[in-house]
Amino acid sequence: MKQDMSEDILIKYILGEASTGEREEIETWRRDSDANAKKFEEVKIILETSKRLAQVSPLGEAEAWEKFKEKRATGRQEPAKVVPLNRNTGWLRIAAAAVLVIGGGWIGYSLYQQNAATQVVNIQANNQVRVDTLPDGSVVHLNKNSGISYVGTFKSKREITLTGEAFFDVKHDEAAPFTVHVNDVTVRDVGTAFNVKSKQRNTQIIVESGIVQVSRSSNAVRLTRNQMVSINPGDKQWKVEESTDNLYGYYKNPVFNAVNVPLWRLVDVLNQSYGANIKIENAVMRNIPITIPIKWADPLSNAVNAIKGTTPAMNIVGTGNNIIIK
Repeated sequence: MKQDMSEDILIKYILGEASTGEREEIETWRRDSDANAKKFEEVKIILETSKRLAQVSPLGEAEAWEKFKEKRATGRQEPAKVVPLNRNTGWLRIAAAAVLVIGGGWIGYSLYQQNAATQVVNIQANNQVRVDTLPDGSVVHLNKNSGISYVGTFKSKREITLTGEAFFDVKHDEAAPFTVHVNDVTVRDVGTAFNVKSKQRNTQIIVESGIVQVSRSSNAVRLTRNQMVSINPGDKQWKVEESTDNLYGYYKNPVFNAVNVPLWRLVDVLNQSYGANIKIENAVMRNIPITIPIKWADPLSNAVNAIKGTTPAMNIVGTGNNIIIK
């Protein structure tokens, strides 16, 4: 694993100019250690602070860039490395210079950290699945139309409020348990991977690895690997069950391999993912096992045709998102 990442590549990533390969490399590097995640956040914070200061800087772009290089060379006691930047990143030259010339980027960083203690951070996925690395190095996969929010820097106190559905791959930290609040249910864990889904006030938690504690008022259960619990608002007792498939994590990867999945379960996932209305009218077909790969970027018709290809006797009618399996 690459131990260090150049600031130039991190800047390209933050500005949205990195290639697909560079983005994947940086995201892997960020997850690799707390130090890497911290460095990334420091670069990002300085750029954001610099951008605000650059808007009022009296320096011209050329002058500001030269002052930035001079300051950086002095601070590091080595020649500054100059990387050509395109017009869209012109503000970055002024921004970096403005922070250093005004009194040093770390002054801005310290002020930012003070404000961050009470700042609410919102991360939202709309029509696309979203993957984010949190400040502690944990990774969250947000399903479509889902969101999370947290207060502060999310390091000493790791508490998240969730709406919708998310898969959490939690960075281990015994001193700061990772807590998810959803509806009126609390899910607490130290370091593991689990899926949380909220739909019409029903809360479902499935553990992929590790141990989590689920609680509400005086009720509490502990879940281990491949266990799940579904909680409705009025439930007095909770039943821990075994999770028999991996469909809960279908949205984590661009390609999902359904292996011997009952048709009715697969249809549920397709309806959720595509916003479709697929109905099974033939009761005999409901539990037929289906094994197909599904590429979520492809149209729904591809998945439907693949399903039919596994069972020639199946009759499918309808177009678009309204489909009946007979």
